[in-house]
Amino acid sequence: MKFPLAVILALVFIFPFILGATLSGSVYNSNLQIEKNVLVEMGTAPSQKLLAKNGTYAFEVPLGKFTLSAQKNSLVVEEEINIVKEGAFIRDIFLIPNLDDEEQLWQQTEEELILDVETKELGKGSIREIISYVLLGVVFIFAIIRFIKVRRKYGLLSLFRKKVKAEQQKTLEQHKEDLANEPGYLEQVLELIKKNDGRITQKEIRREMLHLSEAKISLILTELEHKGKIEKVKKGRGNVLLLKLEK
Repeated sequence: MKFPLAVILALVFIFPFILGATLSGSVYNSNLQIEKNVLVEMGTAPSQKLLAKNGTYAFEVPLGKFTLSAQKNSLVVEEEINIVKEGAFIRDIFLIPNLDDEEQLWQQTEEELILDVETKELGKGSIREIISYVLLGVVFIFAIIRFIKVRRKYGLLSLFRKKVKAEQQKTLEQHKEDLANEPGYLEQVLELIKKNDGRITQKEIRREMLHLSEAKISLILTELEHKGKIEKVKKGRGNVLLLKLEK
């Protein structure tokens, strides 16, 4: 029996979507609040786009690997989605800077370990030349010590990147579970604020806790603020965290 060409083409393009799944979720900003009016795109063939006016999206997706992206103004985030079976799945999107921010903070940390020491040409055997070499040696030893401490804390950069990437892919519920299982995160942040005389910026917190994602740090700060431990003050494009005195 021969089938019309139109029927064959319809089966070719429609059949992959029969064996598929429904992917839906919400879009959150860096404050872990629903972000509205976000352009969400699923890289199927053809691609699917929608404007998440209320901060939620839903796509019918065939089996396979696709790129899910969200864009708000100049900020774009992407992640790979692998649909291996039929069903309804939820995948929240966190509209926050990607791994490049963590890498930039890491580079800034390493750059601070290297000091540019300029020495003037001095005559042989002069006292000033000897002092210069001694100071240079002290600075070099100090830089090595700081570098070793950073490496011990965060490990190799390649492994650090993998940890941060895994942290970025966690959902809001997974972050909450982590904090419930590791309450020590809250104490670590409080200790950092205390060491800085009760005042520190949110960016400095991220610099000291590079292994945690921005979403988890925001959740930690929100929890501390809710418990009345800290106060968050807006300053410019960032936040300053103030330690509240216990009554």
